[in-house]
Amino acid sequence: MRRTSSRTKLPATICLCLVGALTAGCALPSQTEDPVTLLRHSRRENEKLKTSLHDMQMELLARQKQIQTLQGLGEKRLELLFCVTDIKLGKYTAGVDLDDKPGHDGVRVYLTPIDADGHAIKAAGAVKIQLFDLAAKAGENLVSACAFPVDKIAERWSAGFMTYHYRFNCRWKTPPKHDEITVRVEFTDYLTGKTFTTQKVCKVKLPIPTPATAPATQPGG
Repeated sequence: MRRTSSRTKLPATICLCLVGALTAGCALPSQTEDPVTLLRHSRRENEKLKTSLHDMQMELLARQKQIQTLQGLGEKRLELLFCVTDIKLGKYTAGVDLDDKPGHDGVRVYLTPIDADGHAIKAAGAVKIQLFDLAAKAGENLVSACAFPVDKIAERWSAGFMTYHYRFNCRWKTPPKHDEITVRVEFTDYLTGKTFTTQKVCKVKLPIPTPATAPATQPGG
């Protein structure tokens, strides 16, 4: 006579739910729990998976709708937006004293992005500034280079009566030897990906050299 196994077999539905839970990376209850508890746990995990699947489907539908909307607007939609088409440096771009000592410590740059209608526009972008002493020797004429990432320029925007610009201070890395500095600015617009450049020559006050201190005693000879 064949012996009847004393082990309790789990229903097929419980096994399927356990497999699904393992596939989804869900935590399983202890193996010592009874089949009813296992079934309840599996049903809860199944409901979580259904909710997660529903959320992903809704996100996918939203993305598909966004793509259809953009396709309907056409490739020329950027032409209808207020985009940067040029940049200009303000007339007050010039040398700046930042330490209350004789001479300038760098250049203060006033930068304004311009749209197609010639109006100032607050646009998101990255800014690079280079200061050149072009009267210096080749290879020694770059006296400063400053970079301002897109997430740091919003706080530098000024808007008011006849005032619409970004303001940046760019200190000397190497003090210039001549009082004419060429300011070159590069602006990369984050909406269109286009890069705009402009430059301007401005006057600066050179730092006053510190006179060398004479030695207390002269060496004999």
